[in-house]
Amino acid sequence: MQYFKLRQVFAFLIFICLLNSCKQNEKTKLPSDFVNLFIGTLERGNTVPAATAPFGMIACGPDNVFDEELDEYKSRSGYNYAKDSIRAFSMTHVSGWGCHGALDIPVMPVTKAIGESPLFNHRAYASKFSHDNEHATPGYYEVMLDDYNIDVQIAAAERSGILHFDYPTGSEASVVFAPTNCANGITGAEIVIDAANNRVTGHATSGGFCWRDPSQFDYTVYFVADFSHSINSYGIWNNQKLIEGLEQASGDSLAAWITFNNPKNETVEMRIAISFVSVENAIENSAYELKDKSFAQLKTETTQKWNELLGKVEIETDDYDRKVQAYTALYRNMLHPNIFSDVNGDYRGFNDSVYQMPEEHNKYVNFSTWDTYRTTAYLQGLLVPDRASDMIESLYLDAKQGNPAGLTIWGYFNNETWVMNGHSSVPLIANMYAMGARDVNLTKIKDVMIWTADNKYRRGEQYIKYGFVPDRPAPHNYSVSETLEYSIADYGLAQICLADGDSVNYARFLTRSENIFNLFNTELGYLQRKDLNGNWVFPFDRAEENGFNEGNSAQYTWNIPHRMDKLVEKMGGNEMAIDKLDEFTSEIIVDGWPVDQPHYWPGNQPGFVVPFVYTYAGAPEKTQELVRYVSSNIFRNAPDGMPGDDDLGATSAMNLFFMLGMYPLKPGEAEFMLTGSLFEEVKIKLDNGSIINIVTEGDSFNSNIKEIIVNGNKHENWHFDISEIIKKQKELELKFKYH
Repeated sequence: MQYFKLRQVFAFLIFICLLNSCKQNEKTKLPSDFVNLFIGTLERGNTVPAATAPFGMIACGPDNVFDEELDEYKSRSGYNYAKDSIRAFSMTHVSGWGCHGALDIPVMPVTKAIGESPLFNHRAYASKFSHDNEHATPGYYEVMLDDYNIDVQIAAAERSGILHFDYPTGSEASVVFAPTNCANGITGAEIVIDAANNRVTGHATSGGFCWRDPSQFDYTVYFVADFSHSINSYGIWNNQKLIEGLEQASGDSLAAWITFNNPKNETVEMRIAISFVSVENAIENSAYELKDKSFAQLKTETTQKWNELLGKVEIETDDYDRKVQAYTALYRNMLHPNIFSDVNGDYRGFNDSVYQMPEEHNKYVNFSTWDTYRTTAYLQGLLVPDRASDMIESLYLDAKQGNPAGLTIWGYFNNETWVMNGHSSVPLIANMYAMGARDVNLTKIKDVMIWTADNKYRRGEQYIKYGFVPDRPAPHNYSVSETLEYSIADYGLAQICLADGDSVNYARFLTRSENIFNLFNTELGYLQRKDLNGNWVFPFDRAEENGFNEGNSAQYTWNIPHRMDKLVEKMGGNEMAIDKLDEFTSEIIVDGWPVDQPHYWPGNQPGFVVPFVYTYAGAPEKTQELVRYVSSNIFRNAPDGMPGDDDLGATSAMNLFFMLGMYPLKPGEAEFMLTGSLFEEVKIKLDNGSIINIVTEGDSFNSNIKEIIVNGNKHENWHFDISEIIKKQKELELKFKYH
């Protein structure tokens, strides 16, 4: 018996040692070790596990869907976790969007005999794969192609990458280039095979976006691919016809193949770079970024870049899955917008002319402004203010260099797509500036913001004339949501005018930001359409999409972040607002496309701010409970762990703010609503040396905040402004007490 007890004690001591060892190992992990690139790759999210550097021009990763599959709401990034074969690895991806596009310059290593054209059978050279043999970390991707027994490894820099193709012994080693097989097809391309120098160069012109023809919103990607092994044989498909030995071809239906002299079956290395200006610039990008670096060196360098950014937020928690969700969300908000200028500063403007950025600055594209102004812009302004300043400058340059919208609405490479409504670049800029992106000429930025906000396109003239956008025949009637977006933009612009000392325009746009209440029917307690004469449009159905973009009146009515106090007042006061909000949130929808459901949809942008209305109505505990529920039950560390499209990081950023316990609401203001952190401790390090320490005392999962302490003093309200921390180096301790 004594021996048995000693064994129990010994086992217990071993358990304690192992536990302490695990905790120690956890502490030695880097932030990038907690990023799960596969969250959101199944069912909802539309994310993709591509290898890319922070805000990289190139994002090289797997494409396993095509044609009609891209129309599925869960496959538009080009990757779906449910699929079991990979058709190619392409050089451009956009994470989380609700449209399909990009997937430019797809390549595929193969061992099968070359013959069938990939132009008419897009899966002619596809291969099965297993998630057991698929791995991805920030800047790196690896997979085994089962049909060919080829191990593929990818590491990426900003504009270039290195791909390793480990072919099996005794096999033929080939690579297929199929530029036609990008997401939306091409209108022209060229491929040049330089066998003497083991190089393939070329370009492809694509476009499309959101189911449009590739001749619309067109852009051209140039590339250079250098190989470590001698090219032994090669050829080009022009439509169905395969011409062996052909070195150069152009057209709108084009593919090529190369086979290597690789008797020892060594790993074949492909060093690839892209440019949106020229092949020569792509070559320069490759020479500058890759130089003589090995694959391992590039992987290490890019991992370090990711850890420098991710490490700006230090999280202490015993909840591994929640930590993974937080760092993955942060990662997703450092993917877009994308660097568009080459290493020499060249970039192509919206008018298709070539311009140059100043040294040490980058031009950025791919602004999903309707999505990202609500969350991502705040996060990027706070954590990467220098990059965010370049993003603001990029939007300004686009407006001056051919963007017909002025400031971008939805910028797809160097094109304006006009997707979504409102002047969403205006609040995006205001939010970035409020959070610290101050390396800009504020007056010139303000002037182009005013020009955009006063623009007459897309019912802007009616909004200014009537104080709302009047109803018009369906489809594409977004009159209420257009009015709301213009009002939100006006509030953000008013704050920019205030910062620039422009009191006249501050008053003008602040007054105009109230226009949304011209469409608030106090008798119904909902936003409602009005006709040209100012009459309410009946019959009214709160679940009807007509008049709203991606939603309905029940969902949009709560989305007035700049005047939630007035919204509650218009509802009839706290009690009536709470009752109506209780009914609205009694059902939380995460499946499908519920634009006809009168309930809370946290997976789409109009629903982001819903929980915070409770606090304005005097029920902060309900805000805390709803935020906790959504973050803990709807978001998960799993491929299907998102409730909707990530939209270039916007949805991830919403959940990150939920977890941090501080949420930005008012456009152009550095104010957060405090909801209580779901972590034991968080340290946010700003570039100016300021530090925000968020500390939790007590059980934040099963109780509500009893007290908020700021720098040792009791804080008496649910809001906190960090303007002083942004202006100069300070340290803030924000403590949430639950006991």
